[in-house]
Amino acid sequence: MGRTIRWQALVALLGIVLLAAILASTAREFTELTVPAKGGVYTEAVIGAPRAINPLLSFGSDLDADLTGLIFQGLVALNERGEPIPALAQSWQISPDEKDITFNLQRGVRWHDGAPFTAADVVFTVGVLQSDAFAESGQPASAYLAQLWRNVTVEQIDSHTVRFRLQQPLASFLAENTIGILPSHLWNNQPIAELSQSPLNLQPVGTGPWRLASLSAQSARLEPNPYAASAAPFLEALEFRFFPDYASAFAAFQAGEVDGVSRITPPELAAAQASEEMELLTAPLAGATFVYFNLTNPETPFLADGAVRRALYLALDPAKLIDRVLSGQGTPASGPFMPGTWAYSPGQRPDPDPARAAELLTEAGWTDSDRDGVRDREGVDLAFELLGDNEALLNELAEQWRQIGVQAEPRLVSLVSLASDHLSPRTFEAAVAHWQLSGDPDPYPLWHSTQIDNGQNYTGWSNPEGDLLMEQGRSVNDPGRRIQLYSEFQRIFGEELPALPLYNDVYTFGVSRGVRDVGIGQLNWPWERFRNAAQWYIATQRVPVEAD
Repeated sequence: MGRTIRWQALVALLGIVLLAAILASTAREFTELTVPAKGGVYTEAVIGAPRAINPLLSFGSDLDADLTGLIFQGLVALNERGEPIPALAQSWQISPDEKDITFNLQRGVRWHDGAPFTAADVVFTVGVLQSDAFAESGQPASAYLAQLWRNVTVEQIDSHTVRFRLQQPLASFLAENTIGILPSHLWNNQPIAELSQSPLNLQPVGTGPWRLASLSAQSARLEPNPYAASAAPFLEALEFRFFPDYASAFAAFQAGEVDGVSRITPPELAAAQASEEMELLTAPLAGATFVYFNLTNPETPFLADGAVRRALYLALDPAKLIDRVLSGQGTPASGPFMPGTWAYSPGQRPDPDPARAAELLTEAGWTDSDRDGVRDREGVDLAFELLGDNEALLNELAEQWRQIGVQAEPRLVSLVSLASDHLSPRTFEAAVAHWQLSGDPDPYPLWHSTQIDNGQNYTGWSNPEGDLLMEQGRSVNDPGRRIQLYSEFQRIFGEELPALPLYNDVYTFGVSRGVRDVGIGQLNWPWERFRNAAQWYIATQRVPVEAD
């Protein structure tokens, strides 16, 4: 009996030992991992307050454009290289004569209020763009958009197919379809003449990844689109807090009131870089700053001389300019197209060479005959007025040109005055102007000779070969052929220099280190900083995972 008991006890003991070994082995094979979890609100400080969260009216406000970009969608979107990709249209076909574009719309898309999105919404939106009332509304870009869309015939084939007919092939037209579509069931009873006064501008209903949940005088809250086909974001909401300027927005971050600041400008950059709580994210933004010359101004005929413009170009050191004026927030520009986009050809910008610049001026007969520090020829000083809205930038340009005996007289004007009082009526000698370069890179509106009198060719530059290249570039849809044409156009532009490329934009915004997986790539518009917001997360959870 005793021997039997001892045997049973031994078996029990062995079982306990084996179980302990199994449990110990299991514990060694598993561990815990911190992963993203649903929840959390990202709060960002932004400048101003919304006026028109409407894709047809948002061009004059960065905040309106931010909110519109998140709430609305166009038929197409642009990728980081500026190439059209599907959005509300899942595909499109271009006819052999390149005048017809047929869009096949995504199925199952719903507006934020649950109504179905159909081709009728597209037709309605185009009708608004084509109307006289919209063209005469005086809103930013309304005249341009109306002129563009009046040359288009729109036809609804069925509820999910729409066809556009162009009078002439226009390769850039596809990118124009990034403009957001309005819900016809909400807007069709609103008079177009009263578009900008409609309360719907502050009650937007779109199809985009985020919907407006609430709006007050202090903030706007966006929540995920409940009808989106893609996976729901980790974040519960995006909240935008309104501030009067970037200094107060950054102060709100320092006080712990917000998780991010929409843009870090040069005055706040040093403090932002020193902050242990803020991560700075920087990306190229589709925009560039140029020095424009009025090639037809009789008061400064020397600016029509290509040798003089070449000398002015070689005398500039854009890296020093960017460092001294922009705190490094820019990259040297080399031509009319954005680096990193499909149309850009590298290697267009020569290295700064003030010595060669001085030689070119001397060879052209410009010397300092009266030894006053300013070159002259036949009694005329090499001097001109330089307009712009950035005093530090104007002064830096003037100083760099002073080194080669050129006198640029800075004159500070507002951005509105620069456009309306000087560029449009061509009453300037030289001016520093900034251009948004998002969308299709078609240079025709800015540089073709037909745009000299009533268009945006403010310099008065006319080059027959350049004109032909621009005409061909906008009339073919073959990307390879367009790249060839625009590469040649960049070469001609770089030789003649009707305007001097200074710098391309860089966009920097700041986010708390507590917000994870925030990424940023090349931007067509600032709102695209939220391009991967579905992956951002604040909340976390621990889950068991098998160890390696």
